[in-house]
Amino acid sequence: MYTLHVVRAREGHSVETDLDRLPELLEDPQVLIWLDLEEPLSDAEDVQRRLLEVLKFHPLAIEDTLQDYGHPKLDTYQDHYFVILHAIDFGSLKLLQEVSFSTVELDIFVGKRLMVTHHAPNMRAIETLSKELLAPTNIPWTAPRLFHRLLDRLVDNFIPVMEQVGETLERLEDEVIQQPRPELLDRILNAKKTIFRLRRILNHQRTILDSIARGHHDLIPRKQLAFFRDVFDHFVFVVDQVESYRDQVQAIMDAYLSVTSNRMNETMKVLTLISTIMLPLTFIAGVYGMNFDNMPELHWSLGYPFAIGLMLVIAGGMILFFRSRKLL
Repeated sequence: MYTLHVVRAREGHSVETDLDRLPELLEDPQVLIWLDLEEPLSDAEDVQRRLLEVLKFHPLAIEDTLQDYGHPKLDTYQDHYFVILHAIDFGSLKLLQEVSFSTVELDIFVGKRLMVTHHAPNMRAIETLSKELLAPTNIPWTAPRLFHRLLDRLVDNFIPVMEQVGETLERLEDEVIQQPRPELLDRILNAKKTIFRLRRILNHQRTILDSIARGHHDLIPRKQLAFFRDVFDHFVFVVDQVESYRDQVQAIMDAYLSVTSNRMNETMKVLTLISTIMLPLTFIAGVYGMNFDNMPELHWSLGYPFAIGLMLVIAGGMILFFRSRKLL
């Protein structure tokens, strides 16, 4: 599936349905082209051929586009550059009780008067940008501006998700302190895995956005670098939140282990005290349980009440002693 957005300086935005018009559109200096490729592609071989022969993209970049590369990257070529970024997969969000979500890859080609994007279905940043193109504006659309708006929307989508992650971790921490259950450990480990995976991806992405914001690439005019620096600043805020969540989830893990260890120690202490109390009682029962003919008190009529009373006195005395030492 694809959408060919065409923005003309005087006529505004339109959507073309025929990729055969690409060479004609490329020759028009008044036209801005945005080719949006959404999985699944109906004819991947035809799309690959057009990217290579018509748009003149590098074959290695095209190869990375049509397969899941795995982590962010930035490649600069003579008349375009190729960027792989990651966006929030809102379809995978599970933040009510646990921290569980994933990211999806967004492949971007940016040239002087064109942008090509490739992504999974229903990517929110792409949908938002498509609506912006339809709205009236006094600022002319250019490839750098289109690229900036896409990055801005992509980064802005991280911020509310990060806030939800923080709220979920706070609830998880409260549950750990109030009622540590075995199933909480799975939720903590899932949160830790999600945050560490997100941290690894965002650190790569931060380096890429920093390089773009610093003006290391000639395709972005100097006067527009301030907008990209603003995107980078917002993304730094997201990365800082992830770093703090990494420390928080580790603290929650330590708290869970500490609370469960304390509860185990309390249980072991009670069991130890019970065993200590039962030890002399078992000794008395063992002595009076021996069946020797010449054993004292063997035929004594008060022998049984005496043995039981002796056990009760010893048990009561030990309980009072333990309570005086605040062990019970």
